Amino acid sequence: MIQKMAPLMKLKKIVLPVLACLLPLSTVTASAAELQRADVEQIVREYMVSHPELLIEMSNALRAKQEAEQSKADVDLIQQHSKALFQQANDPVGGNAKGTQTIVEFLDYNCGYCKRATPAMHELLASDPSIRVIYKEFPILSETSYLAAKAALAVQSLHPEQFVAFHNALMERQGSLKDENDVAAIAKQVNLNWPAVQKKMQDPAIEQQLKANHQLAQQLGLTGTPAFVIGDTILRGAPRTADDLRALLKPKS
Repeated sequence: MIQKMAPLMKLKKIVLPVLACLLPLSTVTASAAELQRADVEQIVREYMVSHPELLIEMSNALRAKQEAEQSKADVDLIQQHSKALFQQANDPVGGNAKGTQTIVEFLDYNCGYCKRATPAMHELLASDPSIRVIYKEFPILSETSYLAAKAALAVQSLHPEQFVAFHNALMERQGSLKDENDVAAIAKQVNLNWPAVQKKMQDPAIEQQLKANHQLAQQLGLTGTPAFVIGDTILRGAPRTADDLRALLKPKS
């Protein structure tokens, strides 16, 4: 019985002082013992209905708290997985390979949001030569996404200097990749030897790299594409503009 009463007594301690400011004196002169749970709930409900703006304030405060907690957790995650994020020799790289600032992008070539983010990335790289981009192939949408990711890593292995051209051509394609013929056509469009790429796609090391990328994404709490790791921040989702990405970079000294 004492355990059941404890939450009610705590509720009374919080609500009674508030009621004293809000209700007529005749209402609040009732003793705490006479104020039942149903009474408290009804009074609180009526007050909230009369002041719905409080719900917005509460929602905003909750969201701010959750975002702060997520940001702190992301800092820890990036530190824990920094080697896998930034120091994998077989990851494709764009921008300035010796850049002083790094953006890691998780992507899927059939992802419409990834395609929408590509112009913002191009604009950022064109305006800032200090940026290095590490591309993490993260195919999650379809079998063709997986095939395109294997092709991209095969190109990286065979001709790393041609990766960015192939990557951009895949991203610039309108609509989804339907089958291997679509991927082959894009490879030929950028003057790649498709039979050689196709053969390299069977390399077990490529399969292992994709598995490692999926594991890393899972450890970072990524459930979709695109996602970006910039500095000590994880951006889950597509930026609207280059400035959205630029704002996460370290200020230049």
